[in-house]
Amino acid sequence: MSPFPASCPKEMYTQLLQNLHFGLIVLNLQEKKVCFCNKSAVHILTKIDQEVTYEVLYPLVEKAIVEFLETDKMEESEATHNNGDRFTNYTVHLIDPECQYISVIVEDITEQKRMGSIAESAINMNNVGTIFSGIRHEIGNPLNSIKMAITVLQKNVHKYSPEEIEVYFKRIFEDIARIEQLLKSFKNFNMYEQPKTEVMDLSDFIMHNTQLITAYSSVKDKLIGINIDIEPGSEHVMVDRRALQQVSMNLLANAMDAMQNKEEAQLLISARKVGPNVCLEIKDNGCGIPEESLYDVFKPFYTTKEKGTGLGLALSKKMLAQMNCEIDIKSVLGKSTTVCITIPKAKPHEIKSSQKKPITTK
Repeated sequence: MSPFPASCPKEMYTQLLQNLHFGLIVLNLQEKKVCFCNKSAVHILTKIDQEVTYEVLYPLVEKAIVEFLETDKMEESEATHNNGDRFTNYTVHLIDPECQYISVIVEDITEQKRMGSIAESAINMNNVGTIFSGIRHEIGNPLNSIKMAITVLQKNVHKYSPEEIEVYFKRIFEDIARIEQLLKSFKNFNMYEQPKTEVMDLSDFIMHNTQLITAYSSVKDKLIGINIDIEPGSEHVMVDRRALQQVSMNLLANAMDAMQNKEEAQLLISARKVGPNVCLEIKDNGCGIPEESLYDVFKPFYTTKEKGTGLGLALSKKMLAQMNCEIDIKSVLGKSTTVCITIPKAKPHEIKSSQKKPITTK
C-alpha cells in the first residue's frame, strides 16, 4: 500500500526524491532524454558544472549502463568505479521491459573504501607480526640444529667413524633444505604483488592442469580418477593466469597428499556460474580436515603436514585477494575436502576485446 494518498501531488514525490542522500537518475535511452536527476547525483558526479542534459550526464554513467545491458539477466546490476580519488557505486535498474527507461542509483563510497583500507591495513600489520614471529621460529629451529651439529662435529671429528660423521652431515643438509624451502615460499609471497588480470579460458586452464596432475600421479604411483565438469557459460574469467596456476597447483598438491592412502582416489574439478562470478571447485575424497582446524588453515605457518611450511594456503588467499577472488574450504574428516575459488566472470565486452588482440609470437 502506498504511503501517500492517490491524490498526492506529483511535486511531493519529486521533492522526496530530490532530498535523497544518494543520487537518482532516470534516463530515456531511446529518446536520449534525462527524465529525472536529483541534487545528490549532481553533487556526487562533480564533473557536472553545467546544465544537466543527456549529452552531459550519459557519458558519466555510460560504463555502468553498458555493463548492465550486457548482463545475462537485465533486471539489476551493481558496479563500483574508481574516478580518480573518488569511488562511486552504481546500481542500474530496468524500469520497463523495452529497455527504454533506466534508473541509475549513484552513491559515493569513498569513505567506506577508506575505512575498509584502514581496517585491512590493521589486519595486515597484525599478519606481518605473525609472519615475522613465524620466520624467527621456523628458520631459527633448523639454524640452531645446524649450529649444534657443527659444534659436535668440530669437537669429535677425529673420534667419530665415517658413518657417524655421515649421520651429522645428513641432518645438516636436511635443515638447510628446510630453510631453502621456506625462502622459496617467501619469494612466492611477493611474486604476484601486482597481478595483471585479463580474460582467460578456464576450460583450457583446467585441461592443462589435468595433464600436469596425470604426470605427477604417474611419478608418485598414485592411481587417481579425475573428473571434469565445466558448466556452459563459465569458461571466461578475469584473472592473472600465472597467479591462478600457482594457487591451483598448490591446492591440487594438497589434494594429492590427502588421497595418499586412498584405494579409490577420486578428484573432481568443476566450474559453475554463481551470479557475476565463477566458482572453480576442487574436490577430493581424501582424509579431510578436522572442523576445528578449518579456522586456522589460512594462518601463516599453520600446517598439519610433517614437512609443510604452512605458507601455501596463506599465499593462495593473498594472491586471490589481489585479483578480487575469494577462497573457501569445506571438509568432512575422513571423507572429503572441497575448495571453491570464486573468480570474477569476464563480461561480454571484455571477451570481445580480448579476441581482437593480435597474436604475438616470441
